[in-house]
Amino acid sequence: MVSNFECSLFYDKSKGIFTTKPCEEIDIHRLIEIYKSPLVQNITEQIKTADEQGKKVLKKQLPFITPYGTFKPTRANVNMQRFNSFLLCLDIDGLKENEVELVKTILIQQQSTLLCCVSPRGKGIKALILINDKIPQENCYNALKLNINHISEHLGLTKFTNKIDFAQFKPTQPWFISYDENLYYNVRCLPLHIKLIEYIQPIFESHNIDFDAIEQKMKSTNFSEPINYRIEQYFFGATKGLVKFFALCIDGNRHANIIKVQLVASWIHYAPQLEIKIKEILLNACCSMYGSQKEAELNNVPKSFEQAWSKAPIKRNDTIEQIINDIKYLAKINIMHQSKNR
Repeated sequence: MVSNFECSLFYDKSKGIFTTKPCEEIDIHRLIEIYKSPLVQNITEQIKTADEQGKKVLKKQLPFITPYGTFKPTRANVNMQRFNSFLLCLDIDGLKENEVELVKTILIQQQSTLLCCVSPRGKGIKALILINDKIPQENCYNALKLNINHISEHLGLTKFTNKIDFAQFKPTQPWFISYDENLYYNVRCLPLHIKLIEYIQPIFESHNIDFDAIEQKMKSTNFSEPINYRIEQYFFGATKGLVKFFALCIDGNRHANIIKVQLVASWIHYAPQLEIKIKEILLNACCSMYGSQKEAELNNVPKSFEQAWSKAPIKRNDTIEQIINDIKYLAKINIMHQSKNR
């Protein structure tokens, strides 16, 4: 699969990150050459000694790629010509000096790491990881964000999950090339064996919520384990109740009630695969209190919603715990029954 790797290269030091027209398509060998080039080395060395403003200016002079694939004629999702569905692109940022080396060491010990290097400003690590499962092109960002905890666990990065920049999951996102004297690459790397949790598009996007359709979809879903079905049914019920609550909110209490999304957010650790879907459902419900998306944005609803959701404390849910215990108990009884009948 490494032999199939191709991406677009962008370089216009007058435009920097705003460059949209690719200058060429390159493979992994050409990418490594650019990483080691005198131009990249010179700019990177200047970045290390510059002040914060200077670092930002100099970074714009570095070439960048779109590692998820190639674009023509411009860098836009509709113009994507090739998608590297086997490639996971990680940008782990905001690390302390000792953490930079630790994260790099963890990643280069992985047989699946194609390339690993220190980021331009020296405060992060960038890595290209080969995987055996296919990333869906149309939902690349949402699928990888949904699987972030799963990915971190497989790579031994659970302590640094909150440092992973989701923006790098976007196929159009620039990946700046900077010099690293200890650049690591392995063109014979082996794919990481990981089964990605499937991302399912939200059932509805308008303010007209068809709960019957949602319920039918839930009932028809093929869950690999009974525990998943029961927990998802529980979250469906809680979400449905909140949506109805928002629909009945009176004008004076609308904004103050956005905080109630924390009720569900504080339990989402039981079902992280549902987070994207439930967030979108509840955000739509909060916006619908204002009559239109435009009116909701004027009242900072999306921002208030995101703050409320992200700051929700992790809480124990006795009902979900009971579901887990019930299923485990029944499974144990079933195993004992099967053993007895052998």
